[in-house]
Amino acid sequence: MADGGARRDGTALEDLLDGSGGAAHPIGAPTALQDHPSQQPATPVIELLRVSKTYTTGSITFEALRGVDLRIDQGEYVAIMGPSGSGKSTLMNILGCLDVLTTGTYRLAGEDVSELDEVDLAHIRNRRIGFVFQQFNLLPALSAWRNVELPLVYAGVPSAERKARAMDALSRVGLADRTANRPGELSGGQQQRVAVARALVSDPDLILADEPTGNLDSHSTADVLALFDELHEAGRTVVLITHELEVAERARRMVRVRDGLVLSDTDPDEHLGAHADAAGRPQDGGRR
Repeated sequence: MADGGARRDGTALEDLLDGSGGAAHPIGAPTALQDHPSQQPATPVIELLRVSKTYTTGSITFEALRGVDLRIDQGEYVAIMGPSGSGKSTLMNILGCLDVLTTGTYRLAGEDVSELDEVDLAHIRNRRIGFVFQQFNLLPALSAWRNVELPLVYAGVPSAERKARAMDALSRVGLADRTANRPGELSGGQQQRVAVARALVSDPDLILADEPTGNLDSHSTADVLALFDELHEAGRTVVLITHELEVAERARRMVRVRDGLVLSDTDPDEHLGAHADAAGRPQDGGRR
């Protein structure tokens, strides 16, 4: 799912890569680290209202999320943190339209996606969310630029424009000299940079990163986190899912999740002053 919902009509990947791709993407559309177009101030990128998620297996029911409220505005850099079983992975899946909520409302950039079907959710994933995963999810047989262009392939962007935008995205993440390399010819940090370029190439509303440094050494981790800092400074909305405090501290806001609830939500001006108490009482998930 790293590429935002692949086509399911049986079309060969090679045909998509080499074809004209259908309707053209507007020439001059923003790419890569370019500042994101402004939205109405009152419209958050993410708005969750009393969101719950329940899983049922036979006679067993498990409530993974229990009435979560969360608002993330354009240009914010937010880390969502919690231990295993806290609900943070379920929350990530909801935010990324990889799963559907049981009750409540989810608005993405002002659009209610709470009750969309799988076809519409796949469209949302491909056009409006840029994913960065721990496992990179790159296709080993394709070069770096071919991996980066994949979201544009599925969006029907013509081949010449796809390549130009993919090359530009790789240049902006510092890989202009590695565009022809396959994943196996790149370091872990370089592969994650390719994944970031792929997330950016469609100019999404949201960059959603799930444990993006989990498979990296300390040097590559610092390199990738510096790239997320750059994305934030360029006005991108970045949500980082992690269980590592040192990674979460790079964000400008930290949301802690435990037992399916938002335990604490630290504002940017509070973030450096004190860490939220993981043993404190659950809050209602809105910013203070």
